[in-house]
Amino acid sequence: MKKIGHYLFYLMEIVVVFALYNTLQYFYFYPNIFDFGQAESFILALSTVLVFWMAFLLYKGQLEDKNEWGFNEAPHWRWHKVLVAFAGFFLMQLLYIAIMSAIGGGISQNQQNLNDLQETAGPTYKIMVAAIAPICEETIFRGMFFNLLFSHASQLNKWIGILASGFFFAFAHNPFWSPYLIVYWMMGSVLAWVYMTTKDLRYSMMTHIMWNLLSLIG
Repeated sequence: MKKIGHYLFYLMEIVVVFALYNTLQYFYFYPNIFDFGQAESFILALSTVLVFWMAFLLYKGQLEDKNEWGFNEAPHWRWHKVLVAFAGFFLMQLLYIAIMSAIGGGISQNQQNLNDLQETAGPTYKIMVAAIAPICEETIFRGMFFNLLFSHASQLNKWIGILASGFFFAFAHNPFWSPYLIVYWMMGSVLAWVYMTTKDLRYSMMTHIMWNLLSLIG
């Protein structure tokens, strides 16, 4: 019973962070609806800081409870981990090209929605996609996800967790049974591999940011 309560508590924390992240997305994607006026920059900055603070507080609290994997341990910045982040970025590009060629190209509904938003949201859209979304999504789909379901360190848990994390990431971005689900599954799995290889969210965030920046430039 205690174990069930433990899982439910972690799940509730994920739901809270995900809800805060979704609210933050609305602020950035639909600024005209909220009409913050001259206070827009201040409100966006403050709300972003508060969401980051809450997400990292809950994530670190989970690690203090159990951390068999050794996540988020110092030293945080190591050159070989930076190379893993770049390797993940290039691997995603190669797999993306291969998968898109196999399914005949095209564009997912999620990406089409984002393209439409980009035309109406203004500069706040790019800030969300380039930086805020990767940070929030890595905390949720990699950090808190592994703490919830795959906290026991083993090779089996590592690889099942990587694929499971990738799938939930994919379904959150493309909740339809279409070929593009495979594309997002690949992306989420590679990001999970970076996280599990480096044991530090900073590097999967780095890979995610590079990928999203590439999509904005492209």
